[in-house]
This record gives sequence, structure tokens and C-alpha cells, in this order.
Amino acid sequence: MILNLVDRIGDWNPQLLREIKGRLQVRTVAVAIAISLLSYLLMFLYGLSQLNRLTKYVTKFDTSAYYNINAIFCQMADIRRGAQQQFDQLQEQYRHLQNQFYHYSSPANFDSEKIHQLKGQIEGINEKIRYFQNIRNPYSCPPEAINIPLWWHYLYSHMFAWLSLIVLLGMLVMGTYMLISDLTREERRGTLNFIRFSPQSAQSILCGKLLGVPILLYFTAALTLPLHLWLGLSAQIPLLEILSFWLVLIVSCIFFYSAALLFSLSSSFLGGFQSWFGSGAVLIFLWIAYCKPIDFSPFDWWNLFSPSVVLPYLVNRTGSNYTDFPFNLGVIQDWKWFHLPVGATGVCIISFALLNYALWTGWIWQALHRRFSNLHATLFSKRQSYWLVGCIEAVLLGFTLESPTNYPDFTFSTVSNLVWMAACNIVLFGGLIAVLSPHRQTLQDWARYPNTKATRREQFSRMQDLIWGEQSPNTVAIAINLAIATTPFLVLAFLCPSDYLDKTKALLAIGFFISLTMIFATLAQLMLMMKTPKRSLWTTGTLVALFALPPIILLVMGIEPQSHPNIWLFSTFPWAGMEHATTTTIFLPILSQFIILGLLNLKLMRQLRRAGESGTKALLT
Repeated sequence: MILNLVDRIGDWNPQLLREIKGRLQVRTVAVAIAISLLSYLLMFLYGLSQLNRLTKYVTKFDTSAYYNINAIFCQMADIRRGAQQQFDQLQEQYRHLQNQFYHYSSPANFDSEKIHQLKGQIEGINEKIRYFQNIRNPYSCPPEAINIPLWWHYLYSHMFAWLSLIVLLGMLVMGTYMLISDLTREERRGTLNFIRFSPQSAQSILCGKLLGVPILLYFTAALTLPLHLWLGLSAQIPLLEILSFWLVLIVSCIFFYSAALLFSLSSSFLGGFQSWFGSGAVLIFLWIAYCKPIDFSPFDWWNLFSPSVVLPYLVNRTGSNYTDFPFNLGVIQDWKWFHLPVGATGVCIISFALLNYALWTGWIWQALHRRFSNLHATLFSKRQSYWLVGCIEAVLLGFTLESPTNYPDFTFSTVSNLVWMAACNIVLFGGLIAVLSPHRQTLQDWARYPNTKATRREQFSRMQDLIWGEQSPNTVAIAINLAIATTPFLVLAFLCPSDYLDKTKALLAIGFFISLTMIFATLAQLMLMMKTPKRSLWTTGTLVALFALPPIILLVMGIEPQSHPNIWLFSTFPWAGMEHATTTTIFLPILSQFIILGLLNLKLMRQLRRAGESGTKALLT
């Protein structure tokens, strides 16, 4: 039976069978079992420590083990009301005894026996006052106010959430590391090229990697599943909701693992550092998603890429800005996208998360197919990039148009969100420049053919080639993508009331964004035509330095935008000075940027012409 199963796997996907045979060994399986047993032990020890804490607090009233008054199992209202009444009575008795103590301590009425008796009574009253003070304390819950059944429910919910977090981090971070490390090792040994030229399709090979490389992680997670189910059911979480978390986790694994494969194929310049960089980036990404509350801005999209977004719905923590659970998503039930209530229920958020993963996993696989077949190809074609930018802008715009429920000023919230959307676009176009910029040999081949076929039809089709062609320079494609990305800004700028937004400055800010992006795109294309090795690394470093260093230098020198806006207008971050500059002074910096852009494009055209001529001569000789 096992042999038949192995044969079926081999027939369906030979690459998967190869990965399974290399990893499912006695030693590695034993390690996986030990790790799963360790998770059982950790959960047991954690539960035992919490039980000891409860016992110490309830039986011995150990204040070092106190519980917060806001805990769900603290039933404080009636007890606190009674404690307040008794506290007031004790305070009155204390004042009466103090007056008697002062009376019998005076020289005229001194009575040592009475003083000794009063001291004992005052000490007893003080002990009772301290006790009821603890009950009145707004930070701690008195022992008699703890509802034990609710405490057990809270404990199981807490352990369920922590185990979910551990499984989630282990699956995504470790799986990313294993996939990047495996593909890097295959490429270094040369076996990746051998696999690439095998009869298997690219999809079959990559699916085999995705399913086979983390096989031990899947096995470990499967062994942890019974504990996770038991904790969830003990916390009175319906079985279907627990399984929905695993569904979101599986789909997120497909997304992150696909991204890991693409990163490995696209970052060979990092060398052996690839796996550490990729898994570290995923860890930081997920940790920010755990900690970042929903603030009704475009950055809320970040939260949607973490499976932890469904946990508040499973443990009924959707209406609180702060909880002591391992997530802090805020008031997530008010979350909307284009006014659609994506956070209203668990079904809505799970459906939206699955659609989000499916959409962007599809885009990643488009790039994977291109990159696996040809390591020198751009990740996306120009045609694909236009659709990609359209999708990203639509998603960002949906979050930009939202504001907190009962927010007093919706227009102001939208304008501030547009600023954050613009920041997202800066990152987006930095990535697009890297994705759409062909390298020297590709550009040389493209520049050669128009010179050898100088017909009118070829000259006419050259513009179409700049828009759609695979090998043409990136400048026209970046310009079209800029037109797509800036359209929502232009529409909202015209619709926004003038009281909230200076429309002229808004248009000039968009002009700065267009000119700077085109300058960086042209400069990147020029640098990628250099003959030096590791052109990609040099280009990335240069562009990042050009963008980041001028504002940093100005800040270090004490030149602030408020006091010297004109200087900031000539930097690579002119938007900081626009608020404090007049409209007329903004025109000169933006005009100078377009002049620089024109000169860079002339330089690029000359280099392309020279490269085409040299390539043609080489062919003729």
C-alpha cells in the first residue's frame, strides 16, 4: 500500500517524491516528533504556572500574583460597591480612634493602659483598611471576585491564542527559510539547471518544492493539531471556526512560500545571506502585523497578510483596543474597505483574507513562471505591470476612503490617508523600477534590431514596443504606471473641498512625485547598462542613497523644512518643504527636475544608439 502511494506521488509529481525521499528519514522525523512534544510540554507548564498563580492569589492573597481588574473573569461591580461602603465605615472608625488616642496622650488626660488598648484597635482597623483598599484598587481584582469557570475559559483561550501564534510563526518563518535555503543550494550546485531542463513543467517543479521542502514542518504541525483542537474546544470555540484558522494558515503558507521561491530566484546577488534575509523579513513583517492596531489607514492592508487577523474573532476579542492576548488589532469589527464591512464578522474577515491571499499568490506565480524559465527576464511584463499597479491602487484606495466610526471629520481623515497612500506608492514604484528594468545585454539586443530594420513600419512599431515590449527600456512603462497610480490622487484632489486641501499644491506635489520617479527610473536604466559586475547591487545602493541621504543630511545639519523650505524643495524629499513654501517658489524646483529628466533621457537614448551600433557591427564582423 505504501509502495503504491509512493508510485502515485512519483507519477503525479516526481519533484515532490525527490524532496520527500531526501527529508523523511528516521532522524529528521524523530526531531519533528520531539519538537511537537515540546509544544505539548510548554503548554502544560504554562497552564500549570497559571494554576499555581491562581492558587497563591485566592488562598494566600499573594499580591505579587494579582489579576487585572479588567480581566473577563473578574466580577467586580457588586463586591467593589460593598467594599466601598465598608471602607468608608472603617475610615470613620479610624478617625474616631485617632481622636481618642490624641485625647488620652495629652498630659491632662494621659492613660497608658487606654493608649495601649487604642493602639491594638487602630492596628486592627488599619489591616482591614488595607484589605478593602486592595479591593478598591482599580488595577487588581480581589480573590473573591474571580469567577473560576470564566478563569478556566480565559486560560484555554489564552493558551489557544499562544499556540496559534507559535504554529503560525514556525510554519511561515521556518518554511520560508527552508525553501530559500534549498533553492539557493540547488542553484549553487548546478542541479537547478538540470531540473529546469527536465521534462517537468515549471509549475510541477515549483509545486514539488513548495510541498516537499517543508514536509517536516507539515508533519510537526499535524502532530500539534490535536492539542490545538483540544484547547480550542475547551475554550468553547466551535470546531468550524478552529478549522477556518487552519484554512487561512494553509493559504497564507502558499502565499509566503511562493514569495520565498520568487525571492530566491531574484536575489542571487545576496549569496548565502538570502535565506536569513528572507526569513528575517517575514518574521518582522508578521510581528508588525501582530502589534499594529487597525487605524483606518492604507497601512491596514498590512494586517490582512497575517493569519493572526482571524484570532480576535475566535476568542471574542474584537471590540477592545487593548487585550493581554498575543495580538492587538484594536476595534477590528469597524474595519471597512470601500464601505464594505470586512471586519463585521469572522466570516467576512476570513473571506476577505482568503481573497487577498488568492489574488497576490496569483501575481507571484505569474512572476515565478517568467523567472524560472529565464533568470534574466524581468519579473513582470509591461502589460502585466499595468494590471498589477491597477490592482494595488484599487486595494489601497479602498482602505484610504475609510475613517473610524463616528469620526468627527471624514474629509480630514481621507486627506491624511492620501498622504499615507502616497508613501505606499513611493515604495511601490521603487519596486517597479527594479522589476521592469532590463539589463545591459537585453537592452543591447533591443537597440540593435531597429537599426537593422529601419523601415517605416518598424519605426512606427517602436513606440508600441516601448509600451508592451519585453526587452525595451523601462521609462515609458513607468510613465504609464505613474498615470494609473496618480489618477485616484487627481480625482480626489479635485473633489476635496478647498478648506481641507490646497489644490494647486496638491497638483504640484503629484508633479514632484512623477518627475522624481521618472528621474530614478531613467537613472536605474542607465546604471544597469554599465559593464561592471553586480550592476543590480550598485544600482540599488545608489538609488537608495540618492533618495535617503539628502533629507538625512539636511536634518543632521539642522536645516528644517519649517525654517528653510526652499532648500528642501531641491532635495529628494521636496514634499516636506511644500507646506511652508509659497506656490510660486515651488515652480522652479519642479521645472529643474523636469530639465534633469530630459537630460537623462537624452543620455539614455545616446547610450542605446551606441549599444545598438556596436552590437550590429559585432554581428556583421
